[in-house]
Amino acid sequence: MSNSDDEYFRVLRELYDLRGIKLGLDIIKGFLEELGNPERDYPIILVGGTNGKGSTVATISSILRESGFRVGTFTKPHLCRFTERIVVDGEEMDRKEVVEYYWRMREVGEKVSEKLGRFPTFFEFSTAMAFEYFSKKNVDVAVVEVGMGGRLDATNACDPLVSVITNVSLEHTKYLGDTVEKIAFEKSGIIRPGRPTVSACSGPALRVIEERCRELGSELTLVGRDVKYEVLKSDLSGLEMNMTLKEIVLKDLKVSLRGRFQAENVSTAVASVLKFFESIGQSNFNENVLKKSLSKVSWPGRLEPISMKPLVILDCAKDPAAAEALVSSIKEIMPDEKFTTVVSISSDKDYVKILNSLSKITGKFILTRHSVMGRALPTESMAEVLNGLKAKFISEPTVKDAVKKALSSVGEDGKILVTGSVFTVGEARILWSGEFYDGF
Repeated sequence: MSNSDDEYFRVLRELYDLRGIKLGLDIIKGFLEELGNPERDYPIILVGGTNGKGSTVATISSILRESGFRVGTFTKPHLCRFTERIVVDGEEMDRKEVVEYYWRMREVGEKVSEKLGRFPTFFEFSTAMAFEYFSKKNVDVAVVEVGMGGRLDATNACDPLVSVITNVSLEHTKYLGDTVEKIAFEKSGIIRPGRPTVSACSGPALRVIEERCRELGSELTLVGRDVKYEVLKSDLSGLEMNMTLKEIVLKDLKVSLRGRFQAENVSTAVASVLKFFESIGQSNFNENVLKKSLSKVSWPGRLEPISMKPLVILDCAKDPAAAEALVSSIKEIMPDEKFTTVVSISSDKDYVKILNSLSKITGKFILTRHSVMGRALPTESMAEVLNGLKAKFISEPTVKDAVKKALSSVGEDGKILVTGSVFTVGEARILWSGEFYDGF
């Protein structure tokens, strides 16, 4: 390991020591003000919601880049390394730049702490770092993923030109509320007066979003009403779909993202880009550019076949809605197949519903614990659920051990699924990709 990598890991340890959830905008606004408000230097598309945020961000970014824009993207969490979170035109922030920006901004954080009585959290710090980085890199537009909720999330310190809410289901109920309506209210906090909103919400959540848009005079573009789509084909190579956006009819779109559920995210992304073009007064929409960009979208760890012999699929399904979408996609692509499923779930998730869903496509479970922040659910808790389902399972101490056990227990024609959390997939993915990994 080089001296520069030593310094990088030192900085990461200091950053990760700042972890903790403290919702509110005072600290991040104070931080950004000390930096000269870099988030005002470029237009922002802010993407919130429960599931599909990352895929939607990746798709929006791909379309904008192919359309000639210099694009910054800020996403969370990362799969394998911190630098995945902050990207400009497809290039991750360099590890040396992480060190440089951290020390420069640490001084600003100290000033904020003196003025406001608290040092920024990890997410507040990394959000400010991203906004500053995008400004220094002279991006034309930034596509930013909301961390938690929306109204009091650090990313909401910006003033988005377009607000996107993918969907809403129960999540983080300790912080966001114990009903879909309460959570939708928090998500709706990213909507801005007189500026467009794009959403794929339905049911009680949609009623909250619609009411907020009416109050603020925000034009709502709704996937399923204003944007319609039809999936023509879904397999491990991706999607083929049609899409209609009012007068625009798009036929035979080939999308590199996998899973029928991604059609909704793609539709949300395309509508968001069109609203962005309208907002900046440009008519950049080009069907050929769109088709090319959709065929190039990359969002690893989402129904990703990382190996073909045996077939190993990685998916970051972290909650019941995502798990059900994963199961539906696999049943469509490979009906009647049963997987050896490596699973570790974070302790704040509804693991009973997740395991119930996964049991529909699983012949044997290998239970394990990811290594992030002590957040992994004990295997004993999962075992209790699986006993009730009369499912076959064994346990292994680490994700790496669990994957090795799975590989040794199936032949070349076997099928393995690794899922339950972004953290689980990140630890597993490096066993095939060989990518730089810095953990969490």
